[in-house]
Amino acid sequence: MNESFHLGQIRGVRVGINWSLLPIFLLIALSLAGTLLPSAAPGYTTSAYWVFALVTAAAFYASLLAHELAHALVARRRGVRVKGIVLWIFGGVAKLEGDSPDPRAELEIVGAGPLTSLGLAAVGGLAAVVLGAVGTSALLVSSLAWLAGINALLALFNMLPAFPLDGGRILRALLWRHWHDRIRATAVAARVGKVCGIGLIAVGALEFLAGGALGGIWLAVIGWFITVAAGQQHQQVAHRSREGDLRVADAMTGAPLVVPAEATVAEVIERYVRPNRFSSFPVVDIHRRLVGLVTVTRMAGVPRDRWHTTAVGAAAARPTEIVQCGPNDNLAQVAVRMQSSPDRRAVVVEGASIVGILTPSDVRRAINHAELFGQPPGARGPSPVQGEPNATPGGMSWGPVPEA
Repeated sequence: MNESFHLGQIRGVRVGINWSLLPIFLLIALSLAGTLLPSAAPGYTTSAYWVFALVTAAAFYASLLAHELAHALVARRRGVRVKGIVLWIFGGVAKLEGDSPDPRAELEIVGAGPLTSLGLAAVGGLAAVVLGAVGTSALLVSSLAWLAGINALLALFNMLPAFPLDGGRILRALLWRHWHDRIRATAVAARVGKVCGIGLIAVGALEFLAGGALGGIWLAVIGWFITVAAGQQHQQVAHRSREGDLRVADAMTGAPLVVPAEATVAEVIERYVRPNRFSSFPVVDIHRRLVGLVTVTRMAGVPRDRWHTTAVGAAAARPTEIVQCGPNDNLAQVAVRMQSSPDRRAVVVEGASIVGILTPSDVRRAINHAELFGQPPGARGPSPVQGEPNATPGGMSWGPVPEA
């Protein structure tokens, strides 16, 4: 779900809203101003009901934001990159880049949201009780009570084992921990999610037939969303299971072109980026040891007037940020690690030699080839290097690393 309007950042996390949120916001405000608040706190003016309704609806979406922000902050603490948060028609979504590293991290990330909603429900409920006891405005007390109830309902609904709801993700984490198999756990959680989604559609249809038109339609729409999302996740699991039959060597680009750390950004762009199709290069020191990984995106981040004075090693990802693997490693497992890395790439090493580089497009190509022909394509070699491959700074040869 993409954002339509950017709201800003909270603790470094980008926050936006999708236009689909606006009709639901107005519907909530209309329901509060027209029915719920007048019934709970009669005797106020229409304008007072509308003011409190709009503020309460905004507070509800603020609580949704707090729910998603809890997911995002815990994910970031556990090493998962956070792209941002988007509020939309079905609530909110924290957009995480990559998977949790282990079941415990998954439980922490997923559990943070419902716990936050329960905390907000407790605070709102306590505030409503205390303010009601001291004779505060019934309209304010009713608004706080509604917020407390809706946050409690949000937490409970999210705990349904309906993947991709939080409860479904918790189910996956528990199965993952039990089976030590993320793919199998995700497949089962996705199936349960589809069953729950179909169940919600059925309940919504019954409520609609019983006269609860709006509630029935809304339940059915949520059930449809869960069913579709769970089905998509199941397809991804099938995709990932095919990954599981492949090795890194089946997908990697072999004999990658490497660059010395002391070369300038301008030299790398002129000698390697312009003449060739590659967008990432392992960076090595004078002893041919891996000291970084530089991408076109990272080099583009260097101001153009500094290209001739900035060493490419200074623009490269640090060794601790690089996914390193062997050619015989399981492709699916390495692909998961890549999703959590800054550049989403892996450097393939064997002994003391850099023997390949693996990108998301390499992974997709290998899987598509295996699906079409029933066998992996095998590693690709680099394109011929144009220009003067041996006329390099420091007397180092540019290009594939020789066998150690």
